[in-house]
Amino acid sequence: MSFLENKIKDNKDFFDESVPSEGHKQRFIEKLENLEQPETAQSRWGGILKMASVAAAFLGLAYFIFWYSIEDLGGMVIREVTQISFSAEIEDVFAYYESQAISKVEKIDQVAINTEQADIVKIAAKKQLENLDATLAEIEKEYAKNPENKALKAALVNNKRKKAEVMDNIIQQLDQSKQNIENERLTNP
Repeated sequence: MSFLENKIKDNKDFFDESVPSEGHKQRFIEKLENLEQPETAQSRWGGILKMASVAAAFLGLAYFIFWYSIEDLGGMVIREVTQISFSAEIEDVFAYYESQAISKVEKIDQVAINTEQADIVKIAAKKQLENLDATLAEIEKEYAKNPENKALKAALVNNKRKKAEVMDNIIQQLDQSKQNIENERLTNP
């Protein structure tokens, strides 16, 4: 027995002398009923599951919106310039460089250290590609006025090539960053 139990047992007369006042038991029961019920594990998990489902729905929606905006990276063209027709040779060159840029965007997920870094890099890449598309739209306007101009044809091809080069640079920087982190881990265990 504990010290307190022994003390009570030894002084039983002292503790048994006082009888609770009338209605004590009823008041005690009322107080117990008025107390808030303690949070049960089941109600706690229910709240956590509700928050998790809302977060999952939000993340799913954000991923869906982000993914479809990234898929448009390769095909972004300012809508003003849709009626220009190019030779089959130029169309093939455009298709090649566009496919290169798109494959590089997909490679970001493989090279990035984590998904957070991949998302940040994709946003930056999207901005750079949008800038190139804006420049492309200006070149296409000029080309529409003078379709036989070889310098404009070269500028169109160079713009498409530049998109692939931008993505190459981003992939190289990510790869270098990943290698630097791995080297630091090896040198600083």
